[in-house]
Amino acid sequence: MEAKGTGFSWRKALSPQIYLAFFSALLFGMLAHGMGLWNKLSWHDDIVSLFWEGSTISSGRWMLHVLGWLEKLIFEDGHFSLPVTNGLFALICIGISAGLLVHLFEIQKKSLCIGLGCIMAAFPSVTGLFGYMFTIHYYMLAMGMMVVCAVMICSEKRKWLKLPAVLLGGCSMGIYQAFFPMLLCILLLYDLLCLTERDEKISVFLQRAAIQVLCVLGVAAFYFAMNHWFLHKYALHANTYMGIDQMSSTPVQEYLSRAGAAWLAFFRPVRYTSADMYPVRAYYTYLIMLFTGLLLSVRQGLRLWRNSKGKALLFFLLLLLLPLCNNFIYVMSAQIHGLMTYSQVMQVVVFVWLADRAVSQPPRSRKIQASTFRRAISVAAAAILGLTSVLYARFDNQCYLKAIFQQQQAISFFTALAAQIKAAPGFKDDTPVVFLNEGTISDRTLYNISELDFIHLDPYGETLQEYVNSYGWRAFMERWCGFGPVWADPADYADLPEVKAMPHYPDDGSIRKWGEVILVNF
Repeated sequence: MEAKGTGFSWRKALSPQIYLAFFSALLFGMLAHGMGLWNKLSWHDDIVSLFWEGSTISSGRWMLHVLGWLEKLIFEDGHFSLPVTNGLFALICIGISAGLLVHLFEIQKKSLCIGLGCIMAAFPSVTGLFGYMFTIHYYMLAMGMMVVCAVMICSEKRKWLKLPAVLLGGCSMGIYQAFFPMLLCILLLYDLLCLTERDEKISVFLQRAAIQVLCVLGVAAFYFAMNHWFLHKYALHANTYMGIDQMSSTPVQEYLSRAGAAWLAFFRPVRYTSADMYPVRAYYTYLIMLFTGLLLSVRQGLRLWRNSKGKALLFFLLLLLLPLCNNFIYVMSAQIHGLMTYSQVMQVVVFVWLADRAVSQPPRSRKIQASTFRRAISVAAAAILGLTSVLYARFDNQCYLKAIFQQQQAISFFTALAAQIKAAPGFKDDTPVVFLNEGTISDRTLYNISELDFIHLDPYGETLQEYVNSYGWRAFMERWCGFGPVWADPADYADLPEVKAMPHYPDDGSIRKWGEVILVNF
């Protein structure tokens, strides 16, 4: 039970390092996401999905369908997009995951545990999920399940855990497929740990790695088998969103091209993806973290080289695979957005592990004092993690500031529109309303806050004009402005010459009575 990385131990799980990782994620998460926790923000899908879990089986998220059913069964009142309960549950899942990673990789330096918890909670991908509050608790549960799956696979004294681990990992993918790369990264980092910290034969290492590969394939196989079963059971077809319906028909050359992009994106993420997880100055702290991590990994490899050249070669080979595993979502999907890239937080986990081992392993050179070396590494790593955490938390709050402003502006816009419709001559409360040219609202009086234009994180990257033209604008008008008239079909009026000659909203004459309906021409 005391050997490194041999499985879960309650005594070790209760260590101060685990507590620090958990509570730093929870408390710093409140600092980073407090504005999202204590305000109800609705963007895109959340506007229309306040009371249901969104697309499930047709998007390959069959376990999300099961969780939605369980939630309705337990609470009876259905599904709700609740910021405090859903958001806090999500932060708890992140905290537990941070603690498990600290346990698995035996991180001893307390400042590194704190830094890891803070960044895992404040990572911009989490901020993006707070814009989709109706599923954030499910998605972060899926992330936690994948971390638990990896820990169970790495358990060597309890080999029977591997089968439930495969099932758990498949269910995690059934909630949200984007956390699969986290499994790859955790297993890869665990292999690096075994190479550098265990006195075992290479054959034993290769046997363990082969079992891990079988478990990973098992996770994917179980997910696809259940996905096929659910599609067949409910007579559905996979939808086209993010290329879900083309996963099995994509040419091999395309996957190879994506793999190359994934590898390069590890070193230049801003260039190779629009899902930017390193906003503002955080990109520079990432580059510092990356460069420092490379130096520390080379140091680890050279120390290993003195004892076993074969293990050292394996170590460097695994390092070459790390960028691919970290960004494996680029291989899985041709289109990437911020919600899909939480696995990039594993770059921080790798850095924390390398820094922790550098602190515990004094330099071989007699010219460098061990205490000075340890202090320098500790201070540098803590400074990098601390600065990155602050940058992320500040950026997260800027995203929520923009969200609050735009939501209030949209409420004012649609409230004014509702007032104009009601003021139209001949309007009655049962008069049908026809909206023509939906999604094309163009109003120069809409004020865009240019100081917040630097925010490109999904879903907060759009302008106010794009916000009011969201596909869920009708639901927004009904739920946030309380205006829900009888809606009439615009197809019955769009081709009439008199209607085509109408001015466009908000110009005078763009709202008028036509027979028994009120026409609004966007």
